[in-house]
Amino acid sequence: MFNTVPVRPRFSVVIPVRDRADVIGRAVAGVLAQTFANHEVLVVDRGSVDPTREAVRAVADHRVRVLERPGADVASACTQGVDAARGRWVVVLDPDDEVAPGWLARLGRLIDATDAELVSCGGDQVHADGSMSRILPEAVTAEGATVRVCFRSGAFVATRRSLVRIGAFGGPDEPRRPDEVGELLLLTALTSGHAVAHTPEPLVRWNEPDDAADSTALPLRWSLQGLDALARTPIPDGELLTRYAIAGGVAAARLDDWAEARRLFRLARRLQPNELRHWARWLLACVPPVAARVWGDDVPLAETPAIAG
Repeated sequence: MFNTVPVRPRFSVVIPVRDRADVIGRAVAGVLAQTFANHEVLVVDRGSVDPTREAVRAVADHRVRVLERPGADVASACTQGVDAARGRWVVVLDPDDEVAPGWLARLGRLIDATDAELVSCGGDQVHADGSMSRILPEAVTAEGATVRVCFRSGAFVATRRSLVRIGAFGGPDEPRRPDEVGELLLLTALTSGHAVAHTPEPLVRWNEPDDAADSTALPLRWSLQGLDALARTPIPDGELLTRYAIAGGVAAARLDDWAEARRLFRLARRLQPNELRHWARWLLACVPPVAARVWGDDVPLAETPAIAG
């Protein structure tokens, strides 16, 4: 019998959230779809009363932890996420943010090449009208050195020890914005003689918050967000793809969107052709009157037949 020791993640991604069931699934799925897999996600829920936690569970795997912190402000939630992080490196992401599939891999290579204590990247700001602005690391002079940095959410990563040393994002009495945290990290790194590195690559997309989606359509939206995030990776995780396809197919069936339900069940069938339940779900979706009785809104998920859920 071999003793197995859990592998410590290299990166911890902290996502503070409250009542953002419309986008949190996309943020979590985007992190899970990274080409670099040795990371964890800490979703710090500040007391959501909408289905935020259900959205996380819809796309999560074993790398995701949800920390319940009702009543916490954003700064406190970020600090508590840093405190709970197990990775050597920590980055804070907003629930509206999206990340490129190579986001963590590229930052990790930059760390390895420069032995830096603080690294950052560029990104794209997506405005409400659909227009986009490219944001690049800007030149900053401190402690007699000029470096390029970007201190937006998701664009800078620092060691957990340096974040703890400065008190991370503060708390309710002295909250800190991401740029204030970045400036403190920069001074700490430079005064300690550590390198600060950057890449101009746009690895993060900052989206302006949009109106919340129709709550009845949220489960389907979560699954499609997960599928979209995985589709952008060079080698998608087949198990996650299948799980999102099944969950999305059931959600589409509950909305009477039978064409979409069949499409998603067909995807699950192609991913795991030897799994008979995928064929059964697809056949059931081809007979809407029967399927409606199986997947109807009045049927609790816990009571749905095995082929349905």
